[in-house]
Amino acid sequence: MSSYSTRAPVGRLVRSGLALLGLLVLSGCIKPLYGNSVSGNTARQELAAINVTPIPDVAGHYLREELLFNLTGGSDASVNVKYKLNITLAERTVSAAVGTSTGRADAAALQLTATYSLTDLKGHVMTDGTAFATASIDRLSQRFAAVRAVQDARIRVGKVIAEQIETRLAAWFASRS
Repeated sequence: MSSYSTRAPVGRLVRSGLALLGLLVLSGCIKPLYGNSVSGNTARQELAAINVTPIPDVAGHYLREELLFNLTGGSDASVNVKYKLNITLAERTVSAAVGTSTGRADAAALQLTATYSLTDLKGHVMTDGTAFATASIDRLSQRFAAVRAVQDARIRVGKVIAEQIETRLAAWFASRS
């Protein structure tokens, strides 16, 4: 019994040491997304150099405003423009729940799909992709409340899609360095 009690702590110590060694080896493989690149520019600086073109419709307005704030951090976006971001939106509302007594939709889902392409100033496509988000909407009998519910859903999906696009562009810039 005494041999077991002396071997158990040694085994744990060896396993802990190997785990720590493995973490140290792998730590050299990880690069921060917003860290400095080989060229000296950070992904944050590259994102701030993107001009987001106007996007039609109300949902496009919300998405563009979120993107401008996320990409530039609220600073002047027209300072060192090197890229152009073009976005097209497809909006769809799907009834999610129908009341059994009224036969009317009580809830719906607003689905927004954004197809984007990042180009340089000469028009060459550098990267592109699609982002998708869904938000629920309560269908209310009061007109103003129903309009506001749809507006809130557009704002929510705009924020989600802006974060998706920002992250994908930052990852793309980081992978180039």
